[in-house]
Amino acid sequence: MRYAVFSDVHGNLEALGAVLDFCHASRVDGHICCGDVVGYGPNPEECLGLIRQLKNLHIVCGNHDLAVIGRIDVEWFNPYARAATLWTRAALSDGSRLYLENLTARLDLPDFTVVHGTPRRPADEYMLSVAQFKNNMSRVKAWPLFCGHSHMPVSFHCTAEGKVETYFIEDHQCVTGDVAPYGIVPVAYNPGSVGQPRDHDKRASCALWDREARTFQVFRFAYDVAATQAKIRSAGLPEYLALRLAYGQ
Repeated sequence: MRYAVFSDVHGNLEALGAVLDFCHASRVDGHICCGDVVGYGPNPEECLGLIRQLKNLHIVCGNHDLAVIGRIDVEWFNPYARAATLWTRAALSDGSRLYLENLTARLDLPDFTVVHGTPRRPADEYMLSVAQFKNNMSRVKAWPLFCGHSHMPVSFHCTAEGKVETYFIEDHQCVTGDVAPYGIVPVAYNPGSVGQPRDHDKRASCALWDREARTFQVFRFAYDVAATQAKIRSAGLPEYLALRLAYGQ
């Protein structure tokens, strides 16, 4: 089976459209979403509507999703994220809010695990270092682990010899997981961000995971950044949220 893996849409409808067009053309068998569908961007309702229609969808909530439904205190957020969260609360329908309320921040499935941040703190801890990966390994029941939150396409890979390596994954680069006599070697994959990349590449990011081949390949897509920026400004959201999209920050 082949899955489309994506994360951190953040209400960016133009970026999501580019990614979903690719997923449809790729004829994937299922979809994995690592959370934060809303927050920051101007089209939370529309993005949730598209994602809810995806076939064979495995989705978790992120910290912004939880903040929008009141389960995380917005005082923990910076002023831009706080303003966007309060705006998003007013923009969502009752049905979309209920959908977010029914999501969990972690999924433990027979063939893989999904979190937004880390297995230890699924909603809000960033997976940024080899030490963090090692500290979370014992908390994963099924590998690979899919995560988001950092907005950067990376992998943490444990070799058959037990050494942990981390890689930034470039556009079209394919990473393959190892197999040892005892099973699949631990590996974590982050597909980057659909709606707000932070790796200095403004293009939307997603990935394809082939379960049988054990491959994870990242893809980047240009989208109409100016259109999203115009919507952010029209909604009265902070100007910084529009500006950062042009620089992938």
